[in-house]
Amino acid sequence: MKLDTKITRLDASISNKSNFRSMLQTQDGLAQEIQSALLRMNELAVLYQDITKTADDKAAYELEFNELDAGIFDMAGKTFNGVDLFFTDGKVFRGDDSSSALEQNNIADGLGRGATGDYKIKIKFGANAEGVELESKHKALIESAARRIEAMITGDISGGLAIDNTITAKLKDASASDGEYGTLASAGATSVYSGVQAATGSITIDEADLDRMYEGGYAYSTYLHEIMHVVGFNSSHSNFSGITYNGANAIAQYNEIMGTSETQLYLEDDGGAGTALSHWEEDETNGTVEGFDNEIMTGISEGAGFKEPLSKVSIGVLEDAGYEVDYDAADTWTGPGSGTGTGGGMAIGSLASVQSAIQGLANYRAQIGAQLTYTAEANSTLAIEKKHDAGIKPHQRYRHSRGIDPLRKK
Repeated sequence: MKLDTKITRLDASISNKSNFRSMLQTQDGLAQEIQSALLRMNELAVLYQDITKTADDKAAYELEFNELDAGIFDMAGKTFNGVDLFFTDGKVFRGDDSSSALEQNNIADGLGRGATGDYKIKIKFGANAEGVELESKHKALIESAARRIEAMITGDISGGLAIDNTITAKLKDASASDGEYGTLASAGATSVYSGVQAATGSITIDEADLDRMYEGGYAYSTYLHEIMHVVGFNSSHSNFSGITYNGANAIAQYNEIMGTSETQLYLEDDGGAGTALSHWEEDETNGTVEGFDNEIMTGISEGAGFKEPLSKVSIGVLEDAGYEVDYDAADTWTGPGSGTGTGGGMAIGSLASVQSAIQGLANYRAQIGAQLTYTAEANSTLAIEKKHDAGIKPHQRYRHSRGIDPLRKK
C-alpha cells in the first residue's frame, strides 16, 4: 500500500512538472516575441537620433516605438489557464517528500534601465482587506510605469543596495472606495532617505475604476502619475510652496520649452486634499504662466482618448528633489495640449533604457531556460523511480514493507 501510494504521488508530481514545463515554454515563447520587439525598438531609438530627420519623422518613430512598448507589457500581463503567467509564486512538487520553489519569472521587472542601471524600483503586489489582488494586466502596467521612472532617474540613492525604492501596490479596501468616477488612485512615500527621495512607498487603486481605466487606455498613465508622487513629486518637496513651485531645474526646463523667463510655476489650487497644491495648475493662467492642460502631473486625468505626456518640466522636479536625471527620457511636450502621449517602460530618447531592457530580457530568458532544464531532468528522475517501484511484485512489496529481503527466504 505504501508503494502504491508513492507511485500515485509520483504520477501527480510528474503531472505538476509537465504543467509547469508547459507554462515555462509559453513564457519563453512570449519572451522570444518580446525580444523581436526590443530589437526593433533599439533600431528606432538609434534612427531617432538622426539630425537629418524632421519632427514628423521622429513623431512616426516615436509612435511605433510606443506601440511596440505597449505590446511588450501586454504580453507580460498574459495568463496561463487563468494563472498569472509572469507574476505567480508557488511551489512545484519534486519527489516523495520535498518541493522546490517556483521562481517568479517576472520579465516586466527587467525591461528598463533598472536591469543594469544604478536606480532600481521593486514593485511588491499585495491583496486588500477582502483578499483581492490586481489582475496581471494591471500588474504589468504598474511594472511598466516603474521601468519608466528608472529610465528618468539615473543615479543610485540607496548607498549601493540592489533596490533603491520598494513600492507596494494593491487595491483599496472596499470601505475606502469612493465609487466609480471618484479618486482613481492614491500614493505616497512611506519612508525616505533624505528630503523626499523615497526608500519605500505605496499605491492603492480603486477597484471601482479599474475596468474603465483599462478599457479607456489611461490606466498606465494613472499608475505612472502615482509613482511620480511616490518618488518625490509631492507637497513634501520644499519647492512646493502654497500655490507656487520654486525649483530652479523645473523652471529652467519650462522656460526653455516655452521661450519665457518665468521665476515660478503654479500649482493646482482646486480639488481638495490630495489634489490641490501637489499638481501642476491645469486650466488657469496665472500672470503669464499658462495651465499645463494635458501634462500627466496635473490633478485631473483627461480620461479616454487623451494623451498625457510626461514633460521635461516634471523630470526637473525630480532633479530639484536631488535625483540625477535623464531629460531624454521625457515625452514630447511643447506646451499645453501638445505631445504624442505617454511613453511606456522605455523611452525612445533614452537609448540606454532600451539596451538595459535587452540585457534584462536576456537574464530572464536564461532563468527560464534553467528551469526548463530542471523540469526535464526532474521528470526523467521521477519516471525512473516510478518504473522501479511499479516493477516490484505485490508479494515483494509486502516483504519490503516489513523490512524483509524479497530475494531470500527466512
